[in-house]
Amino acid sequence: MGADVTVYESIDPGITTEFVGYENNTYTSKITVMTTETEITEALSDGEIGTIFVEKTPFYATMGGQKGDFGVIKTADGTFEVIDTVKVPGGRIGHIGKVVSGTIKKDAKADLSVSSLNRGNTCKNHTATHLLQEALREVLGDHVEQSGSYQDGERTRFDFSHGQAMTTEELKKVEEIVNAKIAEDLPVETKVMSLEEAKKTGAMALFGEKYGDTVRVVMIGDFSRELCGGTHVGHTGEIASFKILSESGVAAGVRRIEAITGNNVTAYYQEMEERLNAVARVLKTSPATLLDRAEHLMAEMKVLQ
Repeated sequence: MGADVTVYESIDPGITTEFVGYENNTYTSKITVMTTETEITEALSDGEIGTIFVEKTPFYATMGGQKGDFGVIKTADGTFEVIDTVKVPGGRIGHIGKVVSGTIKKDAKADLSVSSLNRGNTCKNHTATHLLQEALREVLGDHVEQSGSYQDGERTRFDFSHGQAMTTEELKKVEEIVNAKIAEDLPVETKVMSLEEAKKTGAMALFGEKYGDTVRVVMIGDFSRELCGGTHVGHTGEIASFKILSESGVAAGVRRIEAITGNNVTAYYQEMEERLNAVARVLKTSPATLLDRAEHLMAEMKVLQ
């Protein structure tokens, strides 16, 4: 979904977008450009798919591993559902989606509203990823470096340098460290500074990444400092809880951890409980005596075989 790149490239170079989403989930701005999937247009009608550009937006565009926001753009004449937010040539931020009612016109004043629930969950996952990286370095060693990451409202995925599969004990220890830092309710602060200043603070940078003269440093108490342009919670306590779902190899010397936070952890344990109860019913016992029942049945099977 979205227009061909050549359509975005034909936009007047003087038209730019300013991101104001670190402080805002809603904002009112003017529509500067709109495109269909094939051309620049003056209006988008009910049911049409397109991309909207505004002067200032609270919508975060997919970048640095963090998935772009979704939400709604409303004008006096129509409503546009934003399905994805992307960076396009020229540093502009494009809101991709479709008109769900009325008509959206160029130059109209628009009220932009990011999905607060999704943004909040994504922030939890992104801040937890910073905690995870530092916890991995504590448990496995300073050789651990980020090889890639992805965060959305559902989960976080973190790829890192390590030569072998993690043990159950190592995973448990990492999870304990992250949850301990969440319980400490550490402040999450951001500062914009020169790259040289950032290096002096000891902030972690991505290997091979090109940085400008000024960078944004995300500091989680005295525990973690990283160069990062993403959105985060204000205090680690907002994350509530952290649970590792899996650890696997994705390439030579690269491991991947997938994890969840907040309400998704609660939902995960509720699902596990339902499965446990279902298995207990099949084996005609209670969850409390499930292990004994399973061992008894396995012993019976061996005798019968």
